[in-house]
Amino acid sequence: MKIAIVDDEVKWRNLASDVVKGYTEKTDKIDTFESGVEFIKNNGEYNVVLMDVDMPEMDGFETIMNYKEQYSESIIIILTTHLNCARKGYLVDAFRYVDKTKMKEELKEAFEKVREINRKNSFSLTGTNGNDTKNILVNDILFIETNKRGCVINTIDRCYECSEKINDLETKLEEYGFFKCHKSFLINLNCVEHLDKEFAYFVKGKKAYISVRKYTETKKRYIAAKKKFASM
Repeated sequence: MKIAIVDDEVKWRNLASDVVKGYTEKTDKIDTFESGVEFIKNNGEYNVVLMDVDMPEMDGFETIMNYKEQYSESIIIILTTHLNCARKGYLVDAFRYVDKTKMKEELKEAFEKVREINRKNSFSLTGTNGNDTKNILVNDILFIETNKRGCVINTIDRCYECSEKINDLETKLEEYGFFKCHKSFLINLNCVEHLDKEFAYFVKGKKAYISVRKYTETKKRYIAAKKKFASM
């Protein structure tokens, strides 16, 4: 994992670097920058960016917006002593706001969540589409349905066949937010846009059946998944 720390004050840069080293692996790489301008000029992609807000020339929010034009998937953690600026977080899709005066405990919680996200993001299933065999990340799966040979994995753009049985996949994928809403359908609750008593709906008009006896539990799991996502 590559981590960037951007802060114009050396004491906060050094403190953040020391704290992050305590919560990351020896193989992780940490780079520090003393300004947003220096960070942007570096033109490097990072898994996690710790960004100070109050900096000369280019403040933290402007720096992040410039950075995300090229690297939109990075996790952004804002470092600040002014938590009232948190309301601007929607502008940069900030993952966390960390109070510099409570950096040790708050970064510990943040990096525990980062590790959880990275672990889930890296898990995949193997599926085939014609002659194309691919490892499909669980976050890219909308739902899985049964067919005569096993299952069909539905993503936004394509469908892939796999030989595993749906009950085995249910056990394997439950911890990643999947729920068996019908004897023939296993849905990714994190990708459901909305549902009714008959279907779970996804992007591009895709939908999966919900059985009558599973509707109440499906709705309960769906609401819980949305609340969990909002709190991360």
